[in-house]
Amino acid sequence: MYFDGAVNSTGPGIGTVLISPDGRYYPVAVKVNFSCTNNVAEYEACILGLQAAIDFKVKELEVFGDSMLTIFQKLGQWKTKDAKLVLCCGYLEELTENFEKISFTYTPRMKNQFADTLATLTSMVSITKENLIEPLEIEIARSLAHCDAIEAIDAKPWYEDIKNFLQTSQYPPFADRRDRKKLRRLAIHYFLSGETLYRRSFDATLLQCIDEHEARRLTEEVHRGSCGPYMNGLMLAKKLMRLGYYWSTMKTDCVKDVRHCHLCQVYADQIKAPPNELHPKATP
Repeated sequence: MYFDGAVNSTGPGIGTVLISPDGRYYPVAVKVNFSCTNNVAEYEACILGLQAAIDFKVKELEVFGDSMLTIFQKLGQWKTKDAKLVLCCGYLEELTENFEKISFTYTPRMKNQFADTLATLTSMVSITKENLIEPLEIEIARSLAHCDAIEAIDAKPWYEDIKNFLQTSQYPPFADRRDRKKLRRLAIHYFLSGETLYRRSFDATLLQCIDEHEARRLTEEVHRGSCGPYMNGLMLAKKLMRLGYYWSTMKTDCVKDVRHCHLCQVYADQIKAPPNELHPKATP
C-alpha cells in the first residue's frame, strides 16, 4: 500500500493505492472537507489505506509512504508531541491490530508518484458531493496520436487502405466514423499515379511508397552495402528520403536496424569521460 496527503490553498486531499499480489491496482482518493496540516493529511491518508485494506480482508500488508514523520513515529523511532498527531497515531495503532503481518517503510517521493498524484488531484478540485469514479486505466503512448503508423495485415502493404481509397473512394469494411475521418486526413498527403502510390513531402517532392520487404532491402543496401557509410539511424532515414522512398515507420525502423548492426556496435564512438568525478591526489 502506498499513501500520500497534500494540502494547498484549495484544501487538503489524500490518496492511497493498494496493489494486490497479482499486480492489480486499487486507487482510493478522498477530498478532506476540513482544514488540517500536511502531517495530519499524511496520517489520514495512511488510515484511509488501512481501512480500505481491512475492507478487502487483507491479512498481510506492506505500507510505503514518503512522510518520514508518519513512518518513523509509527515505528517508534520518533516521538509524537502534537495532540492531534497523538490521536492519529493511536488510531493508526488500533488499525494495525487487524493484520497478521504489517510493515511500514519509508520511500522517496519519486517512488510514490501514483499516491502523490491522487492526493494532489483531490486537493485541487472542488467537490460538492461524493463522486464514484471507476479505477483509472493508464496507458503508455509510444508516439504522437496523429502519427500515421499503419501496420501491414494479412500480407498486404501498410498503404493498402490509402491506395484503395484514392482509387475507389471507398472505405475499408468495419471502419467506424473515427477511422474514416483519419483515412481521409491521411489520404491528403498521398498521390496515386497508376498503380504506384507516392507520398508528398514538405517540399512537394513525391516519395515512392514501398512495402516492408522492399524497405528492409533498401535499408540494408544503403546502410551497409558496397558504398554504405554506416550512418546513424536518423541520417539513414533522411538518406532514403533523398533517394525518393518512403514508408510510415521508416525512422523507427532505421534506428532499430542501426542498433542491430554488428559493425556499428563494434566501431561506435566510445565514451571517454570517466564514470566518476576525478580528484587530484598528491603523491607521498
